[in-house]
Amino acid sequence: MSQKPKVLFLTSNWPLAAAYGGQQRALNIGRLLIRFCEVSFVIVESSAADEETVRRTKSEFDVRRVVRTQPIAQSNSVGRFRHRIRHELDPSYLVTADRAVTESDRSALLQLMQQYDAVWIHHIFTASLFNIEKWRNSVLDVDDLQSHLYSSMAQTRDDTVRRFLDLRMSWIWRRRERLFTKRFDVLTVCSEQDRLYLGGRPEIHVIPNGFNLPVIRSRVLSEPLRIGFIGAFNHQPNEEGAKWFISEVWPLVKREYPHVQLRLVGRGSDGYLMKLGADIVGLGWLADPSEEIASWSAMIVPIKFGGGTRVKIAEAFARRCPVVSTQIGAFGYAVRNGEEVLLADSARDFASACISLLRNPQLGKALSERAHERFLQEWTWDSFQNTVVTVIEECLAKRQDSNLLLAAQ
Repeated sequence: MSQKPKVLFLTSNWPLAAAYGGQQRALNIGRLLIRFCEVSFVIVESSAADEETVRRTKSEFDVRRVVRTQPIAQSNSVGRFRHRIRHELDPSYLVTADRAVTESDRSALLQLMQQYDAVWIHHIFTASLFNIEKWRNSVLDVDDLQSHLYSSMAQTRDDTVRRFLDLRMSWIWRRRERLFTKRFDVLTVCSEQDRLYLGGRPEIHVIPNGFNLPVIRSRVLSEPLRIGFIGAFNHQPNEEGAKWFISEVWPLVKREYPHVQLRLVGRGSDGYLMKLGADIVGLGWLADPSEEIASWSAMIVPIKFGGGTRVKIAEAFARRCPVVSTQIGAFGYAVRNGEEVLLADSARDFASACISLLRNPQLGKALSERAHERFLQEWTWDSFQNTVVTVIEECLAKRQDSNLLLAAQ
């Protein structure tokens, strides 16, 4: 590209907010784009960010507009009925949440987009808020497939009715997802599995959830021993995974190691979860969790349902921390049980894997060294730069094709 393209980055995440998965993806893809594009941000928020987050973000990025979403109010019972029918049966229906933007904000975005060569949209929910069916010169970053989320939730249900409702929502979203390649010029996803699931078309590219290479701290295991879980615990897959681990797995681990601690790091970790079992310490959100993680015998990823991939897997690999995960917790990273991680789905097997790492630090070291080597080769954010360049070039090429078509007409 002889000159820098102008890209408008549309996201619901403030890039320099307290760290969580969606925020990390928006931040790091935004930084990669800035290396070869002129990038401006539109932040679409449901509630106001704190002043420090806004200040820090605007000091690094060009934030052109902040849009506040509004609740959607159906005027009468007929309107609610029509909305429900279209939501259930019409995959092209764009109202997929109970919030939207105002018409003035929608019009302002359409005008702003005319000043840019491409628009990069983080997440389908962000796109749907603007009620735009066909996004011109667009990249949609599909970091979380809702049909996968609901189908995996259904597999965890004991209640037949809840299982049916989850499978219904999975079907509804699967039909919507099949239209993504018609609504957007280029798609990006987190894993090869997701790319194939969406059809494996040439305009779908894989940008994994990665991690930046941290300053490696010497691992000094604590006494008493510690097992840790990092994540935002107001995020349902993390919250439910923690509850499952505490109720089903933790008693089995404590039976073998009575003094071991479970350390929880992230938003909401210092709440009620600490009261669900013995020796559970909730530390809340930590700006730098590196020293804490360096003291763990294992990082657990006890996720039972979800879409997309878990950034915490790449973070553990980057920090050389051994990992015990469910299959779905490690989804998308193509890791092998006993090579880079220990994988277990039942409570007994998960507890056995944790106990193995508590008992044998050398096993943890061997796992984490192999995982770190894979991380350096495949999952640093820097390693995705060429893919991001390819995505933008493909989007611009489609713009040129569109312009030629218009000229011919």
